[in-house]
Amino acid sequence: MKKTIIIAGIPIAIETIYESMTAAFDEYETDRKPSFTVTTTEADIDAEERKSISECAYEGIPYPGFSRAELENTAIYRKIAAKLPEYDALVFHGSAVAVGEEAVLFTACSGTGKTTHTRLWLKNIPGSYVVNGDKPVLRVTEGNVLVCGTPWMGKECLGCAKDVTLKALCFLNRGAENRIEKTTLSAVLPRLIGQAYRPADRALISQTVRLLDRIGRNVGLYELFCNMEDEAARVSYEGTCL
Repeated sequence: MKKTIIIAGIPIAIETIYESMTAAFDEYETDRKPSFTVTTTEADIDAEERKSISECAYEGIPYPGFSRAELENTAIYRKIAAKLPEYDALVFHGSAVAVGEEAVLFTACSGTGKTTHTRLWLKNIPGSYVVNGDKPVLRVTEGNVLVCGTPWMGKECLGCAKDVTLKALCFLNRGAENRIEKTTLSAVLPRLIGQAYRPADRALISQTVRLLDRIGRNVGLYELFCNMEDEAARVSYEGTCL
């Protein structure tokens, strides 16, 4: 499969062995000249399989036996993520929910409840929609941060092909009561780094950290303590002043 897609305003050529994501790419296709090209090999797919087996063993869950096409899809995004810091962008683990042209990004360790909280927004906040429910791209521009949809939306497949302004980033914590409070960049920078994709190249790791610093200085940073009730969505919506 050969396609050129655009993510976060960056045109990217993709050359793959399998075609399972053809439909997912449709919204992102472009005729612009690509900024870079990503190709995959059987060795890349083998590496993704080993990584998936290792991660499942670490979490104590059975390996689901991903197909070669599914593993290749992950390899594609990993290669894209490794290049993005060169273009002032990065892949971030979280769920981005928007109203109009402004978004809040909820991040936490897997299993904390990002997807559940996202669905509470869709249920309770009129006009809300998901930009990307798993690993959106963040792109830093002059005085602004954009959160951008991609074809890779996680197992829930929540997202759309939109780029919107990121107004707030919330660290999601489970709590008996719902409350939200502002935090500081110095307090959360290690967690920001932990939730961002970090390329193997040392120079690009340094660039990733610089980008996270710029993101933290340009968006509101919050600690959100919440349960899984409807009120949690309203508290985070009103607390971030979206």
